[in-house]
Amino acid sequence: MELWEVLDDKGNPTGEIMEKYDKRVFERGFYHLGTDVWIINSDNKILIQKRSENKKLEPNVWAMTGGSVMVGENSLETIVREAKEELDIEIDPNKLELVTKFKTGNVWIETYILKNDYDIAKMKFQKEEVSDAKWVTWNEIDELVKKGMFIKHRWEFVKEILKEFSNK
Repeated sequence: MELWEVLDDKGNPTGEIMEKYDKRVFERGFYHLGTDVWIINSDNKILIQKRSENKKLEPNVWAMTGGSVMVGENSLETIVREAKEELDIEIDPNKLELVTKFKTGNVWIETYILKNDYDIAKMKFQKEEVSDAKWVTWNEIDELVKKGMFIKHRWEFVKEILKEFSNK
């Protein structure tokens, strides 16, 4: 059973613990913590992964790597765990840079950027979570968003931040 810490409207812990997707908590106006990592390679392309057709929320759409922070973890640990579970890649938490935190739906998202080159051919996808991965340009993500083929409520919060970071 996956347990999440309950957050208030400002993203602060309430001291309450919830079971994964407990709608009763969300109906009361509370949140949980999620985390994303946008991996940018030396060609200035972004690694995205296609969500499995079996996903409860937004199946068969493209997304960045990320997930919900479980009780006892912090967002850095979650990114490392999710990347290993979903793509079988190692992430050094010391190379992650926190760039923003925002609220969307019933989740506060801590967003990181990582500059790294990974070989997709060496990745092993967790079938319950991921069906594919690829390196794409900003314009390709824009097109996926327009077509409703990219996870909702993420790209618009980070697009400009990512561009600034990639130009460093």
